[in-house]
Amino acid sequence: MWLLLLCHLARLLKDSETKVVISTHHALFFNVMCNELGKKDVEIRYLGKNDETGKYITRNIGDTPFFHHVVLLQQLKAASDSGKLYTYHFNVMRNLLEKTAAFHGYDKFYDCIKLGDSEVEVGIHNRMVNLLSHGGYSIFEPLEMVEDNKQIFKEILDRFLKLYKFNEELFVKE
Repeated sequence: MWLLLLCHLARLLKDSETKVVISTHHALFFNVMCNELGKKDVEIRYLGKNDETGKYITRNIGDTPFFHHVVLLQQLKAASDSGKLYTYHFNVMRNLLEKTAAFHGYDKFYDCIKLGDSEVEVGIHNRMVNLLSHGGYSIFEPLEMVEDNKQIFKEILDRFLKLYKFNEELFVKE
């Protein structure tokens, strides 16, 4: 239903002389709006944070394909490598796992982290992702993970990267 609403909204915007700024964190919303509006008719910008200065920047991505999951994965890998892991990283990981599971036709996100492990280990990792991506672990009050949780996070991310081969150059720091 909401996709139909987006299509109508895009049509209204295309027929209007009004300039509009649309901001979203939702990748499907972003993709539908870009496709409906037509990339030649809009300026598409990505908001990100410069790691060196700490300042927020926007950059025009123009005709560059938008792969939200790749950006998430780069951010998770960088955080894991640095050891600066916060509770909200489990939210981001769950989002990535759910998208991957849906793409590959799995019913459950934890099917994307099985790697010949015992059911007990898979159950523990599933439980940790569930616990730390819900409840009182708000993204608005990020807390650094304790060392045990950092280790589990790294194990889950490493399993995911072993199962789904991404270009290693994505994770090389420039």
